[in-house]
Amino acid sequence: MKISIDYSLEVQAKAEKLWEILTDVESWPNWQGTPFVKLSKPGRIIKGSTFVAVLDGSKWHLAVTEAERPHKVVWVGRRLGLKGVHEWEFVEDKGKTKVTTRETMTGWMLFLIYPITKKRLSHTDEKWLADFKLRAESS
Repeated sequence: MKISIDYSLEVQAKAEKLWEILTDVESWPNWQGTPFVKLSKPGRIIKGSTFVAVLDGSKWHLAVTEAERPHKVVWVGRRLGLKGVHEWEFVEDKGKTKVTTRETMTGWMLFLIYPITKKRLSHTDEKWLADFKLRAESS
């Protein structure tokens, strides 16, 4: 079983600025309300970084598998019968950037929690992207 969700929107900011905001994981609580985020090593996320985040009430241990500045970040997390892959992509054109967030979840647990999980993921990712846009355009 698999859940796939993606959202895109245009942000009035350069990709480099968006990269700086997204890779500063420890500042997430300041703009998107994640109550607990902790990098295993202080600093910005890079390929190979690991961090812990409580997302929509669930604690995830996440590992960054791709980090192509300033275009793409991908992290993977696993927890009790689930695997989540979250990808962020930035495509800049004339000072504006199309931001796409894609999330895929697989695992045997989805059989039991599919409807609730799909709804939560969809709501969380849509809000996260809107908060990200607001943060990027407000400074």
